[in-house]
Amino acid sequence: MILSLPIKSARTDATLAPLFGNAKHFAFVDEEGVITTQPMEQNGGKDVARTLLTHNVDVLIVSHLGLNPFVLLKTYGIKVYFGGEKRMTISQAVAAFHEDKLIQVTAENYEALLGSDHHASHSHTHNHSIGCGCGGHHVHA
Repeated sequence: MILSLPIKSARTDATLAPLFGNAKHFAFVDEEGVITTQPMEQNGGKDVARTLLTHNVDVLIVSHLGLNPFVLLKTYGIKVYFGGEKRMTISQAVAAFHEDKLIQVTAENYEALLGSDHHASHSHTHNHSIGCGCGGHHVHA
């Protein structure tokens, strides 16, 4: 199983990036727990999601993920887990996943975890503008 996480820097102890589609780096964790990081050249939720498909990712852990990339990932069988909004490192997120402490995002709970209500409060901390690339379905200021 390969886990993937959007991260703020290329370090293996980096924290999760707040916005999936704008993450500059991604971490990949293999079955043995080996962490590798790679820069993400794509920008925008759907393009980033398509890139993850080429890495054979099984699980994605995120703090925010727009509806369009969520649907794309789910269509290809990638399980999405909500990492929460607090600062979390790669190792903390992976440990929480293996300890069943993360909530799996489904069509039924997407709106409550990652949807427009969640994103509206999230956008106060992250200055979104036209074309922010998050893939969310929200009104830009």
